Amino acid sequence: MKTRNHHILTIIAIAVILFTSIQSTIAGNPYTRGIGKYPGKVEEYKGPQLFRDSSYHNLALMHTAMASGSESYDLTAQLVTDGIKTTDMPSSIDVSINDSLLSLRDQAKTFDGNIHSYNTLTGEKTLIQYDWRNMSVHTDKLKFNAIAIYHPEKATKGFAIRVLASDDGKQWRQIGKVSSASLPGTATEQKLSSDPNKFEAKLLLPLREVDMTIPLVQGHYRLLRVELEMQGCAYWRIFENLFTDDETGMIPSYQFGSAWVSPRVARFGDKAETQWIYVDLGDKAEVQKIVLHWLQRPQEGKVQVSDDAKNWTDLLNLPAKGSLNEVLDCRGRGRYVRLLMTRVNQSRQYALSELEVWGRNGLTAQKAQVTKFTGNRVELDRNWELCRKGSDHWISATVPGTVLASYLNIGAVPDNTYSNNMRQISESYFNSNFYYRTRFTLGRKLDKQEHIYINLNGINWRSIVKINGKTVGRTDGAFIRGRFDITKMLAKGENEIFIEVVKNEHIGPVKEKNEFSTDLNGGVLGKDNPSFHASIGWDWITSTPGRDMGIWNHVFLSTDKGIHVSDPLLTTTLQLPDTLATLQPTVNLKNETGKKITRELTGWVGDIYFKKTVTLAPYEQKDASFFPQETPVLCNRTMRLWWPNGYGEPYLYDAGFAIDGDTVRYKAGIRQMEYRDLDTDVKLYINGKRFVPLGGNWGFSEINLNYRKREYDVALKYHRDMNMTMVRNWVGQIGDKEFFEACDRYGIMVWQDFWLANPWDGPNPTHEDMFMANADDVIRKIRQHPSIAIYCGRNEGFPPQTLDALLAKSTKALHPQSGYIPSSADKGVSGHGPYRIMPSDTWYYNRQSGKLHSERGIPNVPSFESMSRMLAPEDMWPIGKGWGQHDFTMKGAPDAVTFLERMDTMFGKASNARQFIEWSQWINYDSHRSMYESEHKYRKGLLIWMTHPCWPSAIWQTYDYYFEPTSAYFSIKKACEPIHIQFNPLTKDIELVNIAGGKHTLSATAEYLDISGKVFAKDEIEVNTHDDETQQIMKVRPVASDSIDVWFLRLRLLESNKVVSENTYVESKQENNFKALHTMSHTSVDYTSDFSKNGNEWMGKIVITNNSSVPALMVRLNLKGNDGEQILPVIYSDNYFHLMPSESKTITIKWNNEDSRGCKPVMEVSGFNL
Repeated sequence: MKTRNHHILTIIAIAVILFTSIQSTIAGNPYTRGIGKYPGKVEEYKGPQLFRDSSYHNLALMHTAMASGSESYDLTAQLVTDGIKTTDMPSSIDVSINDSLLSLRDQAKTFDGNIHSYNTLTGEKTLIQYDWRNMSVHTDKLKFNAIAIYHPEKATKGFAIRVLASDDGKQWRQIGKVSSASLPGTATEQKLSSDPNKFEAKLLLPLREVDMTIPLVQGHYRLLRVELEMQGCAYWRIFENLFTDDETGMIPSYQFGSAWVSPRVARFGDKAETQWIYVDLGDKAEVQKIVLHWLQRPQEGKVQVSDDAKNWTDLLNLPAKGSLNEVLDCRGRGRYVRLLMTRVNQSRQYALSELEVWGRNGLTAQKAQVTKFTGNRVELDRNWELCRKGSDHWISATVPGTVLASYLNIGAVPDNTYSNNMRQISESYFNSNFYYRTRFTLGRKLDKQEHIYINLNGINWRSIVKINGKTVGRTDGAFIRGRFDITKMLAKGENEIFIEVVKNEHIGPVKEKNEFSTDLNGGVLGKDNPSFHASIGWDWITSTPGRDMGIWNHVFLSTDKGIHVSDPLLTTTLQLPDTLATLQPTVNLKNETGKKITRELTGWVGDIYFKKTVTLAPYEQKDASFFPQETPVLCNRTMRLWWPNGYGEPYLYDAGFAIDGDTVRYKAGIRQMEYRDLDTDVKLYINGKRFVPLGGNWGFSEINLNYRKREYDVALKYHRDMNMTMVRNWVGQIGDKEFFEACDRYGIMVWQDFWLANPWDGPNPTHEDMFMANADDVIRKIRQHPSIAIYCGRNEGFPPQTLDALLAKSTKALHPQSGYIPSSADKGVSGHGPYRIMPSDTWYYNRQSGKLHSERGIPNVPSFESMSRMLAPEDMWPIGKGWGQHDFTMKGAPDAVTFLERMDTMFGKASNARQFIEWSQWINYDSHRSMYESEHKYRKGLLIWMTHPCWPSAIWQTYDYYFEPTSAYFSIKKACEPIHIQFNPLTKDIELVNIAGGKHTLSATAEYLDISGKVFAKDEIEVNTHDDETQQIMKVRPVASDSIDVWFLRLRLLESNKVVSENTYVESKQENNFKALHTMSHTSVDYTSDFSKNGNEWMGKIVITNNSSVPALMVRLNLKGNDGEQILPVIYSDNYFHLMPSESKTITIKWNNEDSRGCKPVMEVSGFNL
């Protein structure tokens, strides 16, 4: 019998991962691994090859499992194939308010370590209850932090807070109490709505802040209840109910038990009684035996197989009275094996510790080999194994990569970027230390003076490093490097490197998004900074199991003769306004021996060479500089300067240092930075020119830290193409050298944060010494990059005073000629959003701060193709929970209600996903253009939130996770062009903006066109322009709104009849009401395409003509292969444009052959009325 389940999550994405993992390893494959598969280059992907294993084995072991639901974020499907068997029910918790069970996402709000999250309790008598199962908490006190909102005329009899305990949930005994005839806590001047579900109300009530510790009878408790009694109380908001010293003692994620547990069924016969769990074997396999390790066995169920996880064939029925450990012989064939459970036992839930599927074939990861060390350096980027502490099952590891990435790459967990697959992965499983190991042999004999080192460029969070069982060092913090001399630990033959990666102390609970809310940002993980704080979850990234722990950056072995050279720096002084450069090269030296060493240090920048003698005391580490006054060759040189994008060429010289055989090479940029008014009104100057920062924020690179050189190159090349000049490394979350190198290449300057989210989103770090050790090391590491523009202490707030002083001191000492500001949104800069669609086009123009603004954004919905890649088909329409899980939520900072309201005004309500997405591109285009064009009033700079997405998101971005540019990409490209013409809707002026375009005499025209595309008015003026100015060049004509509802305003700047800037606006009688466009006829456009390939680069030239009598609006070009799939990434000279009757436009396109899949290019053209 075959059955069909329409609710199974589509897992095509994981199938593609597994397939391409095999295909990509074929020798000579010139193509990348596929759209959205990172790292994309085959040679940069360090995961193991997967192969078909014909031996008889447990096919399910470390293979992806998916379930219909789970009791908690810990007890997920993943645990039935992890190889860990248990006979005990795992730990979990139920939190209820007045006997009503809270949703899973709200369970931990009162003990998550975040004093801004809360549960609301309404009424004069109310209670919150904690029911731990299979664990208890040891306590002697309750730390209670809350506010009480009350009716003052009724609150006349004080309050009482009682804490009760129970063994069975029926009989309760009091273990603590506090009461008073007075009101609790302290009065405030603040007032809140009388309705806890509303922020605005006619009736506002006073509130009292309550922060107290209630002594309790000491003991271990499984059931605890807090009863609140206060006459006149409207409701309580409880921020913290801590029975333990911190959140770790109450969160079940710290009590690992390996079992999938289904949601509890409310009553027998309920629909929820039917649950399923299946395993993906990776390929069709012969199934010969099923072994089940139950904790709560179903009374009825069956085993099924499938080739597509949609159509299922029954293999056998579960015995009516089977044992908890049952072996079921069977014969079947398929890729997927499913347990379908239809009747629960008295526990009202199912619990399975392990699912074994014995047979042949399926996919298995290759085993690690021994690395041979020859030469002076070898990358340890293959042949690693990984094991969870407490387990004995080692898997093939990916290094560099996070622990979770290793599990993704062997197919042990599903693609966590697709749909809501992230929540199929267990929180508690990855809340553990993990072991890495690899082996190597020496392929040559070391010289007597030679030392060999293990170099670790980044491990999250801490690590203990051993060679052949002996500890050689440790690293503390996610961003510090480690370099350890292992010479004396080496053995003949094989040597083992063993690294214990120590997990974060404070992982915090999961933040799950839904249709309405992204949940609160950040949280207690901030105590562990420096860490990947964003991995706890923000409104633009989802909570990631393991919090990106692992050996995430490069590991390599190297040799020297006991003296090491690293971390170069080149400072430049120009004879302004002349650009003759005087250079001061600096490099860090370290003596690894117990002897005093005197050696010759040499250096070079381009064809300039210099040298000096240096002396180092035993084990001394210091910077050595070549001072111009002592090195005449460095003085007054005619050099090619490094310029930001749009200001000139970002020229890079080959440079380096060498000492006693050890060498460091880097790309040096010759530029001079100057900072003015950092405390009041930040202004940046480079090479004597005022610099206007136009760009955006990067919150994270990629959710699994899978970016490599190729991805950074694509992303920063996109930024260059958008005419951007700066990106902000928000909260310092990007540590890859490839990021900074790409910024250097493309002239994109970097605002570099340290690891302090705003005080609302995360507590101060607990380990300040560790914080500063990481900070100093990062400054040394990145100071070589000419793209570093400014350092910032904290996001939207100020660092603790101790850290602020130390950060200011370190940036000055370690990176001379750099600037430091303490806050991203205060004093000399502004920020704090907003992040939603604003009510009017004039809003941004009315609210310019006159300062560099660090964050401002709007939701930016990507294309239909991209939305289809991230969402299951059933979640595409209507907009709901699936969209919310990918950040498009009705409330919170995205406030997508405002997006929908704008669309309703603009076009009406969309009837399907494709229409909604296509109409969204108008909002994306116009709103992003307004943000940047309004900035041009003062030209102090704008960094939008965000230019870069780290995972498949439906909100803040300019291109999407799959590297497809959105319409906003092209409006930003237009708004940020060096010489630009624009319409100011506030003043009704037409403005000419010159950022860094030089001196020109230009002709400016303004054409007014009706809905049919006919010009009904035109103005023209000649204008002179210079660098760094905005000027009003003419007024916009008033249009008779009684005779026309919608019209077009087309602006042009020409020089010698060549278009320098063109900008088209759709204007309407009622602001943003474009419904009259629905009356336009559908039309078509003609186009010719010419494609050519030169080496790895393809070029395309598309000439598109509107031969009709109707404007073609929002024309979109979409490059595809002849297989029907998009080709990405791709650079279009323009896109999402309006083409008037009889007009032609030429679009150039560039893409790399490696991204083509070997397909011939095909152009698809669509538009609003095409």
